[in-house]
Amino acid sequence: MRICLTSILAVVLFLLQTNKLWSQNSKNPDGELALQDSVFAISEVTVHAYHYERKLMEVPASISIISADQLEQNTFKSIDEVLNKVPGVYMQQATPTTNRLTIRGVGSRTPYASNKIRAYYAGIPLTNGVGETTIEDLNQSVLSKVEIIKGPSSGFYGSGLGGTLLFDAIHPGKDQLTVNYGLSSYQTHQANAKLSLNGKNNSNHLAIESLSSAGYRRNNETNRINLNYVGQFIVGRHELNIIVNQTDLKGFIPSSLNFETFQKSPEQAATNWASVSGYEDYQKSLIGTSVLSRWQNNWQSTVVLFGQNRSSDELRPFNFLQEDSRYFGNRIIIEKQITTTSGIWKLLMGNENFFENYDWTTFENEDDGTIGSILSDNHEKRNYTNLFGQAEYKTSEKWRISLGANFNHTRYNYTDRMLTDEDQSAEHSFKPVISPRLSINHALTTKNNIYAQISHGFSPPSLEETLLPEGGRNTDVQPETGWNYEIGSRGYLFDGLFYDFSAYFMMLENLLVARRVAEDAYLGINAGKTAHPGLEYYLEYKLPDSNLNWQHKFNVNGSFTPYYFIDFVDGEHDFSGNELTGSPRRQSNLEYHVNYKRRLQFQLHYQMVGRIPLRDNNSVYSNEYGLLNLNVQYFKSFGKLQFKLFTGVNNITNEHYSSMVLINASSFGGNAPRYYYPGSPINFRMGVKLTYQL
Repeated sequence: MRICLTSILAVVLFLLQTNKLWSQNSKNPDGELALQDSVFAISEVTVHAYHYERKLMEVPASISIISADQLEQNTFKSIDEVLNKVPGVYMQQATPTTNRLTIRGVGSRTPYASNKIRAYYAGIPLTNGVGETTIEDLNQSVLSKVEIIKGPSSGFYGSGLGGTLLFDAIHPGKDQLTVNYGLSSYQTHQANAKLSLNGKNNSNHLAIESLSSAGYRRNNETNRINLNYVGQFIVGRHELNIIVNQTDLKGFIPSSLNFETFQKSPEQAATNWASVSGYEDYQKSLIGTSVLSRWQNNWQSTVVLFGQNRSSDELRPFNFLQEDSRYFGNRIIIEKQITTTSGIWKLLMGNENFFENYDWTTFENEDDGTIGSILSDNHEKRNYTNLFGQAEYKTSEKWRISLGANFNHTRYNYTDRMLTDEDQSAEHSFKPVISPRLSINHALTTKNNIYAQISHGFSPPSLEETLLPEGGRNTDVQPETGWNYEIGSRGYLFDGLFYDFSAYFMMLENLLVARRVAEDAYLGINAGKTAHPGLEYYLEYKLPDSNLNWQHKFNVNGSFTPYYFIDFVDGEHDFSGNELTGSPRRQSNLEYHVNYKRRLQFQLHYQMVGRIPLRDNNSVYSNEYGLLNLNVQYFKSFGKLQFKLFTGVNNITNEHYSSMVLINASSFGGNAPRYYYPGSPINFRMGVKLTYQL
């Protein structure tokens, strides 16, 4: 079936000559507000990557955009579905609380979280002090756009090895009340209400979201509530922005399965997790404020203050874990524009300071499910300083040169509060890391640009990875570092056909390996080097509007990524030359859109993911899989009331696949290793959205 579907869609691609973009917010002849197009005019898109606003065509880097309309199409679906449409990006989801996001293969070896990728929401870091990023609980309805910088983005946003995600907060320009309600398979109910109020020099947006689901698998229930506020106030030359997010979530954990259970009973939970009804329960508060000031003589400053508090309980087969994390920090940026006879200079410098206190305690599990004796009591201080500078020079309409650098100093301080065994308290300060970036963009024609860049990135190990099981710390563990070399081009091959191609080579050194030494214990070591060569492509074509009632467009995108270990020795085992574990060799997406009278929209999406090496010796692979999804939306307005009805079917062909994998899974007590998190079979959703203009 997968081969057949691919062939059919490939034929459609050929006949339609591959895709374009249509994004207009027009009205029908009868005056009613029309259905927004799902894809914007890319050549005119303004992005904020590297801080300065410019058109996407002029950016000297590999950047992908997810528009507000694309997020709207993803209503009541998890964010991994829209991220996985971006070439070079792969987000695996085991449950709503267990995910792994990788960009260009970076982060594929992190067991149960997203690491080595930085993320910001309205300029506020979502990444904690050890480089872990949680984005799966974001309320998508309060996002206006997502920008994805692929590869190290040295400079303004630090130097994450994999890249950086920038989530823009929504700032509605109209007073309106919006109510969404949707239901889907597995007793899933989701509701969302938003209120937007605007004044002459201010805007306020308040949203609440509720999700409840029984889940496809046993012990898979999830309940989540999000409360969000976004405010903007303008006073003279000063702009104040306020962000407040509150998340309350409880999700049960079915965990991974061995191959036999995955094949025969994928809806089951792992026996040990099901026996204790394992779960994660957390509350998270995020607040941030920024002041943008425009001064005389083209000077500008930005001051950002932010903080987050997170409290979590996790019941696991081997213990009960309590966590409390509190971080706060600031970003200060000063910038200047200088205009000369030969060109325009844009200069900036700034810093980001981050301070985190992390407490975690473990307890025994009693047979009746209650909490028993304390096993460990720990306190950790994490802090880093980023100093960054950036210079951009525009010599003409054809040439843009950008130079950036980031200086990072990361420190940990660990206190062992449980001294029944040897005191493992330790401090660890890594050597400062300087990460430069140089990029150039050249306009070949008015519709075609080419760019090239060289950039450096790094990722420090967590403090836990520097600790030895017998006590003390391993001072030999070093941050992962890497250089990225890239060339690309974007533009129009002919009227209507947009393209975006990039070729890159990234080499990582001091590869961190989380060697599992017990069911709940890992030892971090630097094991060698990996090579990340890759090709990414994006094509989009819109058929000419010969008939104004019907609009057709098609896009195809994907990546070919033969990543491999250059020099990888783990103990007595030499895996040099093997494929990189945890990352598919190829991915592709095919999408077909039909829009009738800008009121009825039909979207068909096919995603293909290649097989993934599950062990460093390449002895076990996951299966290649393809998912076919259908989305239908109908829009109608009645005066000030706008009505939208949507429905969709995911995994139409009922593909049996693993939506997340665990690499190098160990086996304890003679049990088979558990590599697989089953993906959902065919499932349905439908809902309604009402918007009233106040």
